[in-house]
Amino acid sequence: MGDLSTAIVVIATSFLLGTLAMHWTADHLVLWQSPVTRPSLLSAHIYYSHTLVSMPEYFTIGQYAVGTLGGVMLLAKVLGGRESNWLFDGASLFLYGASGIVYLQKIVPSLRALPATSPQPAADPMDPKDNVLLPLRDLASSNAVLAVALVGVLILQSGQYYSERLERRERVEENEARLRRKRRKLERAQ
Repeated sequence: MGDLSTAIVVIATSFLLGTLAMHWTADHLVLWQSPVTRPSLLSAHIYYSHTLVSMPEYFTIGQYAVGTLGGVMLLAKVLGGRESNWLFDGASLFLYGASGIVYLQKIVPSLRALPATSPQPAADPMDPKDNVLLPLRDLASSNAVLAVALVGVLILQSGQYYSERLERRERVEENEARLRRKRRKLERAQ
């Protein structure tokens, strides 16, 4: 069960990370490009309007289902009873839960705050009261936070896999050493 649940968590996390990677082009225009220009804001607005705001509902349900499946599997792994589960899976569950909270508290409201139509050009694209800049900047920064948290989940899961593999190898070596000692004792006794 452990390997299967780890695989499900890694697949779900990778899927969610992939959905975030799709938005890198729009996020780059808003967060990482300097200076932010009005055409880059309009391009990011058009991207988000066409991909996330007007996305069919079954895509959203699918994304929520994959996220929920990953969270449930992490919770099941935490409650699995092994000592390493508390360290690796507990930290993964924290990051995964924090990602869910950021998504629901920052991304969903920012998507709802985007204007339905492309806004008219303003004099200053960096106007702090701009009804396009603020939601786009919130979306881009939240996507960056989510990406870091989900990469953290992947690193923790791979660390747990490596730790368990090393532990199994040590157990095999201990058993082999025990068998060698028993053979030597038997050889001496004869």
